[in-house]
Amino acid sequence: KLSRRLQSIFNLPDQAMSLLSQCQQTRPMRNLLPKPFGLFLFIVAYQFAYADWDASDILRKVLQRLESQSDRYDKDLAELVRFPSVSALPQHEGDVLAAAKWLSERLRAAGLQNVEILPTDGAQPVVYGEWLGATDPHAPTVLVYGHYDVQPVDPLDAWESPPFEVSKRNGYYYGRGVDDDKGGLLQAVQAVEAWLQETGAVPVNVKFILEGQEEVMSPHLTTFLQRHAGRLVADLALSADGGQPAADRGGISLGLRGVVSLQVDVVTAGTDMHSGMKGGSSANPNHVLAVLLAGMRDPGTQAVTVNGFYDDVAPITDLDRRDIETYDFDPEKEAVELGLLGYVGEQGYSILEQRWLRPTLEVVGMTGGFTGEGIKTVIPRSAMAKISCRLVPRQTPQDILEKVARHIVMNCPPYARCNVTALGGGAFPFANPRNSPGNAAAAVVHAALNDKPPLYLRDGATIPALAAFQQVLNVDTTKFGWGLSERIHAPNERLQVDMYVKGRRAWAMLLEELPRHFAASASASVVEATESSHGDASRQGALETDTAKMGRDAQGREGPLHEEL
Repeated sequence: KLSRRLQSIFNLPDQAMSLLSQCQQTRPMRNLLPKPFGLFLFIVAYQFAYADWDASDILRKVLQRLESQSDRYDKDLAELVRFPSVSALPQHEGDVLAAAKWLSERLRAAGLQNVEILPTDGAQPVVYGEWLGATDPHAPTVLVYGHYDVQPVDPLDAWESPPFEVSKRNGYYYGRGVDDDKGGLLQAVQAVEAWLQETGAVPVNVKFILEGQEEVMSPHLTTFLQRHAGRLVADLALSADGGQPAADRGGISLGLRGVVSLQVDVVTAGTDMHSGMKGGSSANPNHVLAVLLAGMRDPGTQAVTVNGFYDDVAPITDLDRRDIETYDFDPEKEAVELGLLGYVGEQGYSILEQRWLRPTLEVVGMTGGFTGEGIKTVIPRSAMAKISCRLVPRQTPQDILEKVARHIVMNCPPYARCNVTALGGGAFPFANPRNSPGNAAAAVVHAALNDKPPLYLRDGATIPALAAFQQVLNVDTTKFGWGLSERIHAPNERLQVDMYVKGRRAWAMLLEELPRHFAASASASVVEATESSHGDASRQGALETDTAKMGRDAQGREGPLHEEL
């Protein structure tokens, strides 16, 4: 209650309250901060730290270097987008490898060392490069993640310009991958390069891991990480994949949904049949499939009817709802932009609650019978659908896959054969600590670039690598992509020119900001450990006395405590 009142009185952003929460996790600060004087010190320190933030002289030179090379960076984007590195289509395996080779050469040109194209258990390799020469022995090691594979471009006739040729018009770059994620990863490479060009060093140790199978759910990434875990040791991961809420408002991602996908094949006969001669008495797989799919949603509540689907879903917290309220989502504006005819969703939950914090089951593809122009009057022998389920924390891909498959088999009629096949390995949900050093550093950069604190948000999409980093490498990830997710995975994908510029500036700033927050985090940990090991009984007794007094004061907290402040 006290924190919320302070936030209102002094007009403190959520960023400040997150810092307060982080401070209170150490014992010395717990002794101080609940008291009025400690709270006053915190307010003064916050205003001093953030209101007067300014770039160092070295950083100014790095930013000037970035600005002076903008034409070269346009060339980077055009060259990388030219590779049709579609990981989902086998005919593009050679293009994926060619893109990986181009990236390895670009990393070497940027000054990265030990650059390699490392094989995975699939056709798409990982491009690795590192620079470990930070002069400060306590500088953190940062794992920078991105992906160079892209989505298919279908339908091709919906593109206004060739998808693998960058078209720069009306303040945008157009082309497949300009945002997701070729433009994103290039911003990070360009920022590291500018630091090395200007100073010969980077404030942190950097390891790049650029994968080529993110768009097919990274099926071989976990085994790759296990194989190279010793080489990939880091203090933090930064993801160049992702985006921002708006061009003038940054966002700190607290989580992503996981995913599991499957294919349902329904067979009712050994051959196609004449719809007149056999129709009405023979089972139609399209009808069977339609009934199966429709039965997975309650028509009234739109909830998924698969038994146990929601068993492990965590309840939505008050803090989650506050983040959603602060986000200030405008559904009418979005509907106009997307041409939506209306919203549907799980009853009892807002649109952002549905997208950020609830699981989904979506039909993402269907075929059955003749689908060309005109009509072919046959009852097909088979029909197929592809299903994608987005998962939230505590759910696992294997568990949901088994539950959906069981539902389909149990509801398959006796005159049909229903087969379920997993598509890829799936991805676990990702949750990111609100007050990690990476998030704290990113918040400072966002505030400096936008003159306002960032929003704290979640994302309904999935980046499989981020949960894998936690599970295998034991590192958290701060998302730091700088696109606006405009038409990604769709025709006419685009990236604002200004965001491409802003993103590489942000990366350069973040590289300088990170050591400060890791140093602060390490100092807090040392103090906490020292306090814990001393076990000072007299201090503990004083703390208990103060706590008891505060407990008595709290009875009249709505009045006297405010007056004391």
